[in-house]
Amino acid sequence: MPDIPIFSEVYASDTPLLDILFIHGLTGKSTETWSCRSTDEYWPNWLPNTFINTSIYALGYPSSVFVKWAKKEMNIHERANNLLEHLASNSVGNRPIVFITHSLGGILTKEMLRIASGSADAGWRKVADQTRLVIFLATPHSGASLAAIVKFAAPHLSSSYVDLLTNETGYLTSLNQHYRDQANEANITTVSYYEKYKTKNVALVVSPESADPGVGKIRPVAVDADHISICKPDNQDSLIFTSICRHIDDVIKTCPIPETETNTDASFTVTDYGKEEASDRRDLLQKLIDAGREHEYQHANNLQNKFAQRYYKLGLYTSAKADADAILASVEQRFIMHVYANQICKGASDDEIANALQSHVIDPLCHSHKADERLSPTAILQALYFLTEQCHIQWDAS
Repeated sequence: MPDIPIFSEVYASDTPLLDILFIHGLTGKSTETWSCRSTDEYWPNWLPNTFINTSIYALGYPSSVFVKWAKKEMNIHERANNLLEHLASNSVGNRPIVFITHSLGGILTKEMLRIASGSADAGWRKVADQTRLVIFLATPHSGASLAAIVKFAAPHLSSSYVDLLTNETGYLTSLNQHYRDQANEANITTVSYYEKYKTKNVALVVSPESADPGVGKIRPVAVDADHISICKPDNQDSLIFTSICRHIDDVIKTCPIPETETNTDASFTVTDYGKEEASDRRDLLQKLIDAGREHEYQHANNLQNKFAQRYYKLGLYTSAKADADAILASVEQRFIMHVYANQICKGASDDEIANALQSHVIDPLCHSHKADERLSPTAILQALYFLTEQCHIQWDAS
């Protein structure tokens, strides 16, 4: 058997807030499963365009794993252990995690989370602790549909082996009950999709009932696809892609800022925000005029003045000054990455810029510093306009 890449890096951010893991199903592969029907384009590569501060990985394993499980030649528990060790060995679990799974890959993911949640291995346990979102694409959560997948994907397998997958042992029921409890207790968002078309015009492999894991108030979403094509969106306007992006965006807004961005030790603060940056000496008014935002000046100037008055009273080497510099660094980093680079430089509208500012700067910073009553949305805007006046950021693409 040729070597199978178990853990493949698709994209790695320099400042990741989130890890996204793709896991294929029976007869699938870590590349082919996630390739578009029409263009054969590998669509996980689309995600960094929207989520630049993520790291993305594809997990692979022998596609016969579930067939061997049916024959009792291989325990799915062993494969889950194997994948968990790969994740831990590649430092997955140090930040929030999103799983995107297809078909029986969802069963394998649930088994991994069950093992990880009760593991004595700290690296494995972190995988469960950090999981925030699990997306099931045509994953069967009941025995009848599971058997149907094996009959479709592995027709050479005898009916006696397929019968092992009809839940007579209670494995699937036990697994799904554990996942429901785990998802509800750990606040893991669960999203499920099912196919509306018969695969090869023969069978509807996963029914709406089987696609429902029974977690919280979620309802499986129907997709105009069959069991194979449901994980192969045609383009970035396809429902599967836009819907997955919506749910990832909800998760990333709650991700904590990496320690390197919020370290309050003054010895780690490189930038002196009390001094103007030499590279762009335009003042706040000129920057807003150049960006066509001069109507904001009076309000913006009032905000930055309030921040400046407090900031210059903190002293040079106090812990309060270090805290303020850490917040300024986070505001600067998020604004440049998510608003300036992804919106302003690409000619975004005022509404698009405002939405990006709210969702990628104000909301996540307020959430990550929610214990600090001083860090309100208004305080973040004060810091933002102070950075503008100090020439650390700009609002036009010139």
